[in-house]
Amino acid sequence: MIPIKPADATWTDAQWQAIWAKGQDMLVSAAAGSGKTAVLINRMIEKVLDEENPISVDELLVVTFTNASAAEMRHRMSSALEQAVAENPESKHLRKQLRLINKAQISTLHSFCLQVVKQYTYLMEIDPGFRIANETEAALLRDDVMEAVLEAAYEGEQADEVYRLADSFTSDRSDQAMEVLISKLYDYSRVHPQPEQWLEQVPALYDVPLGASIDSLPFIGDLKMAIRHAFEEAMQVTQEGWHIANAPDGPTLLTNTFEMDAAVINTAIEALDESWESVYSLAKTFSWAKAASIRKDSCDPELAEEAKGKRNQAKKIVNEVFEAYFVRTPKRLLDEMREMAPLMKTLVRLTQTFADQYKLLKIERALVDFSDLEHYALEVLSEEGKPSAIAFEYRNLYKEVLVDEYQDTNMLQETILNLVKSGDEETGNLFMVGDVKQSIYRFRLAEPMLFLGKYSRFTKDASKSGLRIDLNANFRSRKEVLDGTNYIFAQIMGERVGEIDYDEAAALKALAPYPEQDVPIELALIHEPESEEEPPVDDDLEKSQWEARYIAGKIRELMEKETFVYDPWKQAQRKLEYSDIVVLMRSMTWSGDFVDEFKKAGIPLYAELTGGYFDALEVMIMMNTLRVIDNPYQDIPLVSVLRAPFIGLAENELAEIRLAAPQASFYEAVKTFIRGGSGIDPAAAEKLRRFVVQLEDWRNLARRGSLAELIWQVYLDTSYYEMVGAMSNGKQRQANLRALHDRALEYEKTSFRGLFRFLRFIDRMRERGDDLGTAKSLSEKENVVRLMTVHKSKGLEFPVVFFAGIGRSFNEMDFRKSYLLDQDYGLAVKAVNPDTRIEYTSLPFLAVKQVKELQMKAEEMRVLYVAMTRAKERLFLTASVKDIDKLFEKWKVASTEVRLPEFVRSRAKGYLDWIGPALSRHPDAKEIFNLNGNILPHHSRFLISVIETRDLDSSAAVLEELLQSKEGDRDFTEEVAKRFDFRYPHQHTVEKRSKQSVSEMKRLQMLQRLDEPESFMQTATSERRTIFNRPDFMQEKRLSAADVGTAVHAVMQHLPLDRKLSRVEIKEFTETLVGMEILSPDEGNAVKVNEIERFYESDIAQRLKNAANIKREVPFTYAREDTEGDHQIIQGIVDCLFEEPDGWVLLDYKTDRISQLSDVQSEMAARYTVQLSVYQEAVEAILGITIKERLLYLFAAGHEVKI
Repeated sequence: MIPIKPADATWTDAQWQAIWAKGQDMLVSAAAGSGKTAVLINRMIEKVLDEENPISVDELLVVTFTNASAAEMRHRMSSALEQAVAENPESKHLRKQLRLINKAQISTLHSFCLQVVKQYTYLMEIDPGFRIANETEAALLRDDVMEAVLEAAYEGEQADEVYRLADSFTSDRSDQAMEVLISKLYDYSRVHPQPEQWLEQVPALYDVPLGASIDSLPFIGDLKMAIRHAFEEAMQVTQEGWHIANAPDGPTLLTNTFEMDAAVINTAIEALDESWESVYSLAKTFSWAKAASIRKDSCDPELAEEAKGKRNQAKKIVNEVFEAYFVRTPKRLLDEMREMAPLMKTLVRLTQTFADQYKLLKIERALVDFSDLEHYALEVLSEEGKPSAIAFEYRNLYKEVLVDEYQDTNMLQETILNLVKSGDEETGNLFMVGDVKQSIYRFRLAEPMLFLGKYSRFTKDASKSGLRIDLNANFRSRKEVLDGTNYIFAQIMGERVGEIDYDEAAALKALAPYPEQDVPIELALIHEPESEEEPPVDDDLEKSQWEARYIAGKIRELMEKETFVYDPWKQAQRKLEYSDIVVLMRSMTWSGDFVDEFKKAGIPLYAELTGGYFDALEVMIMMNTLRVIDNPYQDIPLVSVLRAPFIGLAENELAEIRLAAPQASFYEAVKTFIRGGSGIDPAAAEKLRRFVVQLEDWRNLARRGSLAELIWQVYLDTSYYEMVGAMSNGKQRQANLRALHDRALEYEKTSFRGLFRFLRFIDRMRERGDDLGTAKSLSEKENVVRLMTVHKSKGLEFPVVFFAGIGRSFNEMDFRKSYLLDQDYGLAVKAVNPDTRIEYTSLPFLAVKQVKELQMKAEEMRVLYVAMTRAKERLFLTASVKDIDKLFEKWKVASTEVRLPEFVRSRAKGYLDWIGPALSRHPDAKEIFNLNGNILPHHSRFLISVIETRDLDSSAAVLEELLQSKEGDRDFTEEVAKRFDFRYPHQHTVEKRSKQSVSEMKRLQMLQRLDEPESFMQTATSERRTIFNRPDFMQEKRLSAADVGTAVHAVMQHLPLDRKLSRVEIKEFTETLVGMEILSPDEGNAVKVNEIERFYESDIAQRLKNAANIKREVPFTYAREDTEGDHQIIQGIVDCLFEEPDGWVLLDYKTDRISQLSDVQSEMAARYTVQLSVYQEAVEAILGITIKERLLYLFAAGHEVKI
């Protein structure tokens, strides 16, 4: 029974139902900005606070997809419980929940599986002390196993089959393509509950019985749908041609021709419905009718040309279908499939061998990867395909299972969830929340069809299966953003193309409280006209520069005219800042040009680049240095190092070295050159001598030391780190070198060691096309515009959003490969003639290609949805286009239906192929498109503009001239001398800090106590030495005493003080802070639990428990006069203030080590009297309270000291 919603409740009816409904499985379809996280968390809270049927927090299983989300949920749950306890302190149930919160299973699914595996390791064949392999280690292990498997296969009894397989999928140079195929097939199998069975079914697709027809094949329905779409498009184009022929002054003689064409296309559609053989027969005998001749003076020539163009377009569509599918006989197509069956069996056998050996190697090394966690958990929870006894224990434990981001689960994860949930869909306890319109992780093998299946089965009254609740009230965006999004998606997203109908239940409803303002969605078409003098250049690089230049100019315009955005926290307008703006892209391939253009425009930009790291000059030189250290007999890396600035040989010197030993390796030539002779440059010889000696030192270090230490030593010996810092973009270059050192540290955390293996790992990674993003030299937390992919932006929101590159084509590279993978059909490959090695598109490949294309279109629609719904107030779309008139003509849609025809949506090549036809029917577009098509009235607002590139070019030139303008060549000698000689009359004031921390005041006081000159010199010398310590990135990541102190303070800031915690509870609480990223893992480990436990035994802890009021981590900024009468700003943070009946107590925590407890009072007073005096002065002045007592608590000693 759902309680009645209070009149003052802020929840919508659908949200209220989602929080309170129970008794069956529930699917909450939560659209963008609809508050799904708040609903999920409040459902958890209400379950625990329910007075009639209360449950414990450890009786909920809450599954999220990120550690950060899990930490946030736990934190919000803990805060709600603390508030509930404060309101009802006598409730034993609530106080118990506070103690249990750290034991609650609020985590990622991998973390839950890890807990299951750890608890039941004894039931499996893995070492109880196993650890999780990181990505680097797993990649290295997989490479080793793959190499061993293929080497054995080439030498085994079935080598002929393996060679034939290699001929079908690899080039003459490398087996890389086959390795990638086996690896991908393995990964696809691992998202299934029974990967071995899934692999065994792959060859079954090709085992076609003799006598079977094409119409009986399992995939033929998908293939026929694609062909029907093509025929329907041809019919649509033919009808458009017929209308042109019948227009006033049109080529009426073509009317009969179009009618005959329509009859032929209709015959093809009827044949398709009958059988594949019927279409094949039609294609063999098919011919187009000859068009009637048209005299020039009989009609409008332009209309005649337009009609002919329509006919040619329709004929091309039909001819392409016949050529793609019906050239070979049906018998030949079936025979090809049978011939490919043995190849598929060989491939599956190799994949299974790889899987088995990879598993054995991981067991041998006591390693698991994330996929193993899920499969081992499944092994524990199931028995012969049914729930095991252990699964029933979990079912009894968990009163409800809640899943966030359900649209991104896969079949294996779904199986695990069903094993631990209770009941069927009509009586179950599974609560799922997500939005399939934001499912954009199919490339990670997420399966949105799981969500869609339940979305269609579940009903709003739970009468047939589970309960479905739609949340479409949006609390994020302006009405203008949502109206425009609804207008576009109502036209493009449907069940057959888009996988879900964008209907009234999906349409976004604006509920965010924004002030009235006319802010339409803006579409900028950046037009580069084709030159008549020069051939058109379709240069993708130029397109990115044009769009970057336009967006940079638009951002400058927004900033200069003082655009305002609404601040919901202040409930008022404020000026737009750079950090309010994001530029989204489908991928980061254009990012380099955006970085360059924004830099020219003076706009700060933060971008996490995903490639180009290994191509950075400084990284290439360092990698070549490492290669030479590993093996100096590598000519190209050696020459690269000798040309590097830290050695600096010129080209003519390198030529002289080569001439010293023309036939030998370059390293031998170097040694010959050093030995000298007539005509040898002594300066160059000396450089090389020093290098060879240095190289030998590095080689010795590589043999006995760590890789990270070697890289650090090279930086020190060559001063290369400092050199690149002085180059252009020096900060970025230094960040790249730091990243190389950090990646070496990560590599050494694996079970692999050595320079050779590290270099081999990098080379293999690059062979696969993998790269790393350049290191970050700017923080995203600064006031900067952010540049990111749409995937990175998911879950985020920004006042101003630019979505760039919507005119680019979708990435169809996968469809050009010789194979395609699919969750349902397995593997589809092209047929290869073993003699000629000519590829043919097999029937399975053609069918799966159509399936994958539709899946890709649905995914891209969802990417567009995510991009548009990130915007809170302003949304800008940009596209680079060529022939604008041809584009506008292409966008004409004859349909009067709201949703665009399926063939228009399914054959789109990019976002603009959806947005253009949709907007061509909008009232705001009629004028600029000059279209007379069907108008689809709507209250949304769009501003569509065509921007000529020549205008962008001229504006950029003006900007560059302004930025680079400077005064003429004047003689500033006298002025410079005058400025250098100037002495400020109040210099003593300048040298004093106007703002100072209390810690700095304390340090200065300690220096003043060092009366003896020797002591001062020791301090000074010590401080000088720290200047020459290794930079942070080159040091071992050990925590300093100050770091440990900060960690303890963080724990004490959040630790419950109203009750005593056990050692186990303190440890769990610390781990929670690590999960919430309040503490790092190292900081969490550094916190001494026994010292915190001892604190609870102290008198101070008892006084805190009984205190009337407690304030923790109280920051202050306070102005006071110093001894010379100057004002100084003091800032600090008071650890704790607590109120007792007779006044306030100031408490400060210290982690100092104390050598002798007998001197502790005098020692602490000497150290901290100044600090606590300033704290007291500031607190009393700012808060208007009286401090009656000042205390220190010393964790190391377990003592309290009164100051």
